[in-house]
Amino acid sequence: MKAQNPSKDPARQERLLTMLTSPALFLRDLDPLRGIATFTPMSEESYRDSAFLDNRIQRAGPRDIAIDLDDLLDLVQARPRRRRPIHYIFHIGHCGSTLLSRILGARKRFLALREPPLLMGLSRSMRALDRPGFPISRERWESLLALSLWMLSKTWQPEQTVLIKPTSQAGRLIPVLMDYTGLEKAVLLYVDLETHLPMILRPHTRRETQLFAADYAVREFSDLAPGYPDSPDQYSVAQLAVMSWLLHVRELADITSQASTAARVLPLHFEAFLRQPGDVVVEICRFFDQPVRHGELERLVSPDLLQRAAKNTDQSYGQDHRQQEIKTAQIRYRKEIEEGLAWADRVCTLPAFRGLRERFSRASGLTAQS
Repeated sequence: MKAQNPSKDPARQERLLTMLTSPALFLRDLDPLRGIATFTPMSEESYRDSAFLDNRIQRAGPRDIAIDLDDLLDLVQARPRRRRPIHYIFHIGHCGSTLLSRILGARKRFLALREPPLLMGLSRSMRALDRPGFPISRERWESLLALSLWMLSKTWQPEQTVLIKPTSQAGRLIPVLMDYTGLEKAVLLYVDLETHLPMILRPHTRRETQLFAADYAVREFSDLAPGYPDSPDQYSVAQLAVMSWLLHVRELADITSQASTAARVLPLHFEAFLRQPGDVVVEICRFFDQPVRHGELERLVSPDLLQRAAKNTDQSYGQDHRQQEIKTAQIRYRKEIEEGLAWADRVCTLPAFRGLRERFSRASGLTAQS
């Protein structure tokens, strides 16, 4: 049963307005079928300390708050469309995006949000909008998008800018996010395929690659590669990892090629950051129109922050750990890596993937300028 109209309940109206304006209440989940919106209490510290904003979120209070979704939608739709842009770190997964988000989030000028579930949910539903029987209309989806971006753009101070690192699996949303106000900017973070494969073939990332392939990758790949199988069981794990990399960098390539977005994106190979973190942080902050102030850089690229690349906030993980893992994986999975790269050579002759390996190589992005 639908809750009482909030306009007839002043206390409820006040609570809804607080949810609409305060980052202390984070919209973590939307359930459009049950008509429920779920908020989690947060503080500036809990945003900063959360590895991600999914089930690993660090709450500032013990209980979530569930309210009627339509009440919230009505409130947002009655207001002018928000022109305040959100900036982004789009990435291919396992390429240092968590570390970069933490470093930039250490600045008070940014409110860094790592992998808010709303964007993953929107991406999943966007993929299914035109399927027969899907219970959400395009109009309903667009209203959920507007609500989500309104909620995600809330900050503690007027001069703060929200900087979101979506999950890499929400890449279908990238064009929509970048054109929402036309003022958004994004860093496009990646590593080359030769670096990516040994990272992905490690035991704890293999399963993730297989699940992503079963959910999305093979279907999307087969649409772009006529004649290739449409079942994940017909590919090796190395081929699935190559497939995932190609689909992700293709999403990044699309917005570098569009006239409306090309000037608002900054491609960055993670190795460029690792070689000269201070210079790259200065360049990124300048790109986001938030230049680093005198004396601030030393704190942002301190040894302590540079050791926080792990998803687990309690675990130290820096460049030495990463290089050792890559070398170990290169030895352990040598045959699979060779198989994957050979398969990539064949696939990259197809029009949909031609030139991507060269475009997202070690000699691209800021690497070439470093």
